[in-house]
Amino acid sequence: MKRLNYFIALSLSIVFFSACESFIADDINLDPNNPSSVSYNAILPSIQIRHMDVYGGQTSRVNSMFAQQTEGVARQWSSFNDYSGLQPVRFNTVWDIYYEDILVEVNSMIADASEDGYNHYAGIGQIQKAAALLDMTDWWGSIPYTTAATGIEEVNPTFDSQESIYTEVFNLLASGSSLLAGSDGGFAVGNDDVIYGGDTSKWIKAASAIKARAHLHLGQYAEALAAAKASFASQDDSMTYTFGTTQQAGWWRFNDGRTGDIEFHPYLRGLMTDLNDTDRLAVWDQTFITSHPYMLPNYEQAYISYREIQFIIAECLKRTGGSTAEMETAYLNGIKASFLETGLTEAEYDTYVAQAAVNPGGASLDLEDHILTQKYIGLFIQPEVFNDLRRNDFPDLVPTSGSQIPVRWNYSGDEILFNPNVPAGTTLFTPRNSWDNN
Repeated sequence: MKRLNYFIALSLSIVFFSACESFIADDINLDPNNPSSVSYNAILPSIQIRHMDVYGGQTSRVNSMFAQQTEGVARQWSSFNDYSGLQPVRFNTVWDIYYEDILVEVNSMIADASEDGYNHYAGIGQIQKAAALLDMTDWWGSIPYTTAATGIEEVNPTFDSQESIYTEVFNLLASGSSLLAGSDGGFAVGNDDVIYGGDTSKWIKAASAIKARAHLHLGQYAEALAAAKASFASQDDSMTYTFGTTQQAGWWRFNDGRTGDIEFHPYLRGLMTDLNDTDRLAVWDQTFITSHPYMLPNYEQAYISYREIQFIIAECLKRTGGSTAEMETAYLNGIKASFLETGLTEAEYDTYVAQAAVNPGGASLDLEDHILTQKYIGLFIQPEVFNDLRRNDFPDLVPTSGSQIPVRWNYSGDEILFNPNVPAGTTLFTPRNSWDNN
């Protein structure tokens, strides 16, 4: 791990990707020398906002670019788009945020809450930690974990296998849900929880949703289906954070400072045009500037959403030979949620799904032509599209250069420089994730 003090103030400003983007952290002040003394209602929202910001910021931009929903067209982003400019140093900041600002802090919160008996803070912390670990292992594969993020200076942390990280994710989700199902221990979580406002029932649903995503990655479709059905019942359950109170959303900030660097991708435009998906296209396919009607300063960033869960249900039913009627309902629910989340009307959704090319009926729904295609569209600029691309080898995209689309992120340049335990021979194109069999 990079040689620096992990107890940093969360109110600092950070420069993303070597001065490509400015991030203004929330205005919560933490004592850098004594993080255990920070009140829970200060540290919890800082962890949550930090995670939502990195997930909906640079992570969204890189993954949507790899999946050809967006494309880099100017300055550094034109070289990122053809993969040549994405050297390890470009991943330093995201790596540091996940370790220093999320894992170190959430580990501290979990330890303190467990010691104090504040079970609901510990439970939410464990679910937040599981989500962060799932992100990290999906972007990087093997990662430092058992000897990392302890809040002390770690010189050469070892790397844990992706399989062991997934096991830890499932364990954390189960433990967190169990804690939330019991007593709060005398200190209830409230509005300091900027995601659910302390609603433990929604956190338990979120844990099931994250579990469904993880099982889906592993090709465990029956398990993913069961977890998805136990999760979100409506869009109101989605695990989201709305920006704009203390800082604008990541895409808005990027468009403000880097106008013209990234735009809508011609591949997605062509796909949606062929499907007469004109209403969503009219909202999304506009010049990426601060007046963009979708990339708003108060954008509601989803970590995992109802629409994603409905597409998971549809896919798993298709793969396991489940009810075609139930599959069609989930499929249409996913599309409808995407339309509503985009700010469109039910009437516009009805017109779209009335087309036989979009909905030929439950028995005729195809995995790729319908379910995976509509999920790819419906999760516009959500980082999960890169996982789906690798997991399914779909859509069938043409690399922007060379013969291969990236299959992973580069490790941090600082980690490579300072830690001899970094796996040798890793690039954007090798090795594949343990669940990437394509």
